[in-house]
Amino acid sequence: MAEWAEHMGLPFPDDLRGVEVYDQPVAYLDFCMAGPLTSYVGSQRGVLKANQFRIVRESARDLRALLPRLRRREGRTYVARLVRIADLILSDAPQMTSHAE
Repeated sequence: MAEWAEHMGLPFPDDLRGVEVYDQPVAYLDFCMAGPLTSYVGSQRGVLKANQFRIVRESARDLRALLPRLRRREGRTYVARLVRIADLILSDAPQMTSHAE
């Protein structure tokens, strides 16, 4: 997925440093999503384990809630891209929503 490769090559925006959503730093949510998203993109079948799916789903939900509060373009674009990537992956594996963790 080219969009994930592009995202991974970008520095974390300065305007997101110290920003939190639901008491979680945005940098932490970005970090939490990186492992499962990299695993998904790197696998030949595009598979996420149930716990990875949950991490991506919950982190994307939290970041989506933050988007309306972000005013600076760099941070907003960064978070919107991350949410868009997560949504693409989550929509590709709808059966995972019912699997036990």
